[in-house]
Amino acid sequence: MSLLIWCHIYLVLVSAAQNASFTPQHIRTLQNETKSLFNHAWQSYMKFGFPADEVLPLSCEPYGRDFNDPFNIVRNDAMGNISSTVLDNLDTLVIMEEWDEFENALDYLKASKNTLFAKDTIVQVFETTIRSLGGLLSAHLILSDISQFSQRYTRLAEIAEKYDGFLLDMAYDLGKRLIPAFRTKSSIPLPRVHLNHGLKLIPPSLQIDACTSGAGSPVLEFTLLSRLTGDPQFEYFSQVSFWKIWASRSSLGLMPMTIDPQSARWKDAVSGIGASIDSFYEYAVKSSIIFNDSHMWEVFKSSYKSLLTHSVQGGGPLDATMIFTNVGSNDGQLFTDWIDSLSAFWPGLQVLAGQLKDAVKTHLLYLRIWDYFDSIPERWNFRLSDKSTSAVALEWYPLRPEFIESTYYLYRATKDPMYLQIGSRVLKLLQTRYMAKCGLHGVQDIRTGQMQNRMETFVMSETLKYLYLLFDAANELFVHNGMLASKSWVFSTEAHPLWFHEQLDVLGKRTDINATNLHAQDHFKLKEVFEKELALKGGQKRLGAFVKKSNIDFYRKTPNKNQNRTIIHLPAVSTVDPYELKFATCEVIAFDKMIEFPASHYYELENLFELDWKFQGSLSRPPYLSQNPLDGSYIELDPDFFSLFSMSRTNLQSRRAASTQIYDVIVGDVAGIQEKEISIFKFKPSTAVDEAVVLENDLWIPDLTAMRIRVEVLEAGNVDIHNNVLTQEYIDSLADITADVDYQDPSYDVTKPKTALRVTKVNGIYVNSGSIVWTHPIHDNTGALSMTDLGRVMIEGKVVENMMVLWTDQDS
Repeated sequence: MSLLIWCHIYLVLVSAAQNASFTPQHIRTLQNETKSLFNHAWQSYMKFGFPADEVLPLSCEPYGRDFNDPFNIVRNDAMGNISSTVLDNLDTLVIMEEWDEFENALDYLKASKNTLFAKDTIVQVFETTIRSLGGLLSAHLILSDISQFSQRYTRLAEIAEKYDGFLLDMAYDLGKRLIPAFRTKSSIPLPRVHLNHGLKLIPPSLQIDACTSGAGSPVLEFTLLSRLTGDPQFEYFSQVSFWKIWASRSSLGLMPMTIDPQSARWKDAVSGIGASIDSFYEYAVKSSIIFNDSHMWEVFKSSYKSLLTHSVQGGGPLDATMIFTNVGSNDGQLFTDWIDSLSAFWPGLQVLAGQLKDAVKTHLLYLRIWDYFDSIPERWNFRLSDKSTSAVALEWYPLRPEFIESTYYLYRATKDPMYLQIGSRVLKLLQTRYMAKCGLHGVQDIRTGQMQNRMETFVMSETLKYLYLLFDAANELFVHNGMLASKSWVFSTEAHPLWFHEQLDVLGKRTDINATNLHAQDHFKLKEVFEKELALKGGQKRLGAFVKKSNIDFYRKTPNKNQNRTIIHLPAVSTVDPYELKFATCEVIAFDKMIEFPASHYYELENLFELDWKFQGSLSRPPYLSQNPLDGSYIELDPDFFSLFSMSRTNLQSRRAASTQIYDVIVGDVAGIQEKEISIFKFKPSTAVDEAVVLENDLWIPDLTAMRIRVEVLEAGNVDIHNNVLTQEYIDSLADITADVDYQDPSYDVTKPKTALRVTKVNGIYVNSGSIVWTHPIHDNTGALSMTDLGRVMIEGKVVENMMVLWTDQDS
């Protein structure tokens, strides 16, 4: 069993803690209230919306695609005139244990199986895949591949006993209608397809741009569809698209967000983790879990390394938060001052990938945004350029699920009651502010409180589902109670439980596969195009015939040849790749300090409220909301919760904010950063070198020709990141060690150093307090890097506190 799969199983099976406040009775009440909200929304849809795609929550009218304006993509891309709310919520009905409604939905779909998708409509491939195809596949697996039912689920067992597999037939029908979008010369799928006519009758302007998520993410549902039906075309074409996009990433290991599906050329040069790219990373992790695919896992690991190197602000050992910003995909420079609400899914993915401490820091920022806005704006400016710039860059909030999704994952991993408190606040807002006559409505303008007359299908299928699952602290629901324990299951990006195992290979085999088989001409055209791309990137040409029981290894980068090798001839010294070390274990402890139970670890964070100061220009409650932080809106300061979980702490002041300047220094060609060796010493040697002892967790970087180095400027009078006031005496001491020798760098004034530098991060790796970054001697002192006679590294003429030269046998 792979580490990643074990990490996932730990998250879903770990026993819920019983505590003295959020008691089992209290949590069950919250869960029941969430279910009541779902029932209100579902019944509203069935009464006023069904069989249309949605229901309008304020006006109580059915809502579907705009047939008068095919260019109304904001509306039409999520609408197919295919009862999307039903398809997207089949497994939600199971999770909510609404058995009568579930059976009614099955009866409707079975009666409509031959006509539901035979519609004269254009659909977006990505949204239709994750909402409708994913919903069908999930319900099919639930009904066909659960053999042990607990007593609570006897009704589900009865329904499953009568199930004849028709949902898979419907999924297959829908898949065949979507697959023409993938049959392109470029191997990049077109974003939209006509359900009845394939690529015909679609205005050309609707096929110009494809986002990275839309083009790459169908790989999970499509691969699963191939495995369940035996028809290889869905896996083949979606895998080619996924790996084609991955092979086209920049030299920094970053993928832009928009690609031309006709030419397979990128149309922008911006990368991040939010809208247009989010689920590409998500499905690399989740595909690796359900298909046990190590290559997909390597995609995520490589992407995470690139994002840590170029995208992340904060995230260090002493930072309160971790912000994944949008950066230039070719230069790694900050591209926008905003982050979007879709990126709030990222902490949940970090939990699933075993990066629990990173997840807590990433999630904390979204929590703080929610504190101030009672929502998360579609785009939020974390850095205002001038007084006229609004912190709310895009003003709507359509009840997106990503924040509560990550909260669910973090509670499953940590059992910290703060995450239950977050859920209770979200629930209260849904009940009091976002509840409408016919469902739940979003906010059209967060700045004014203007309501939005829309309830997208994900409000029930994700937002309410994750909230309901959050309150399943007793592990009673089938996804938590062990009924899926033998399956490597995941929630899809639309929160559909999906899984696959070898025994499913023999289920549902198609006997009617004929014209849908791969045509040899198509196969070799794609093979030829893709191999040319690989040749340009130096990839391995490993395209071959479809192999049914394993994903095709379309593209895999050559591993670092220096990985794990010994780099100096000293006894008892060895090194390890820090990125491999980071992913070597699944983190199950999020907080360093152990505190008495019951309590929340949040109140032990020394810098919990640092964000309020750091982003004071961007965090302010709109005027129509209460300005009293003690009314429950500021979740961490809710009086009742605080009195129970703060261990009676009265001093919650944050440490002083650092006043030092922090910036990045690029050394050499930024494109070479990905291939540079960086290692951590893992054993304490007994040998001193030039009076400097190499210690465990010191960094070793033999070649500094391509580096992204984050430095802190040490200047007297400033407060540094360690909460120390810097003195001139300390800065002088960095030079006084060798003040009696001549420096090789004449630009360094050894007698009066006004400032010095401290390295805090190198190529995405954080430097711990007290650790040294070691490197080979620098022989050319004409560039940005130089060294003193006694081995201190200097950057642009300024001595570095924690970066030194290590002479090895080969340097002697």
